[in-house]
Amino acid sequence: MNLHQLQIFYAVVQRLSFTVAASDLHLTQPAVSLQVKALEKSLGLPLLERGGPKLRLTQAGEALYRCAVSILHAKDEAERAIDELRQVTKGKLILGANTTGGMYVLPRIVRAFMELYPETEVIFHIESTEWLYKKILENVVDMALVGGPTEDGRFGIEPVCLDHLVLIVSPSHHFARLAKVSLKDLEDQPCVLPQPTSRTRQFVERRLREMGIKLQVVMQLFGTEAVKKAVEANLGFGVVSSYAVEQESVSETLRIIPIKKLELTRHMELIYRKQKYFSPVAQQFREFVHTYAQQHLSQPRRAGKRAAKPSNGS
Repeated sequence: MNLHQLQIFYAVVQRLSFTVAASDLHLTQPAVSLQVKALEKSLGLPLLERGGPKLRLTQAGEALYRCAVSILHAKDEAERAIDELRQVTKGKLILGANTTGGMYVLPRIVRAFMELYPETEVIFHIESTEWLYKKILENVVDMALVGGPTEDGRFGIEPVCLDHLVLIVSPSHHFARLAKVSLKDLEDQPCVLPQPTSRTRQFVERRLREMGIKLQVVMQLFGTEAVKKAVEANLGFGVVSSYAVEQESVSETLRIIPIKKLELTRHMELIYRKQKYFSPVAQQFREFVHTYAQQHLSQPRRAGKRAAKPSNGS
């Protein structure tokens, strides 16, 4: 088995077609087929089932494909690292974030970083935390900003800033007339939350269970923006990151209402694979994240007060 054969096999699996993969690779279809057959012969097992209407992976093919993803991305990372060592001011960053980090925190950090390093190429994935864990371990993503806590020894974990989760309601909701709500008040009211796989939802429900409170979830939506729109339509109250409602709290399209005897605070964390090699640009960004957070993100925000409008540097 050699790297050339592995690249061809990877392309065939991506397309599930020898012909399309050959076109992508600028090779002939027979050449691609021969390389895959040679790979199968060297391994002593078939990798693809060819008899049906489209190609299917065998069990051996699935195992090799999983390894190929990591190997080929490691090759790309090695080439990228060498290239960046030649040109320290240039480089490529592959960043990830979950919904809160990706929509409301990391973009402002990236914008400020690129003002200093405009030649940096940034690729940005907003995905679930579980997806990010997988891609970081495969070396597909350099580092990601997620809501903590991350409890997995395979990752390096650096707290970046505090994330205050706040209760939000429509101005027409009867909670909007109250200075604060009690925990018991929450049990009697319809609640709008993200889907059960959301780390924010899991954090909120776990904390409230510890307080003996069970929410009446009437809507489960994909993402924070959908939750905000449902709350704005007065379909129930929601709980989201304070970063997500900075503009709405200023315009008063949504109200933030404190909860008596409860603070929902977690850290936003920068995570990466342990023993990860950081290119010069990646190391610059890693350090910049903490500098930026200390200047713009670290101060605790108190629920019930309007968030300040972002300045040009935030």
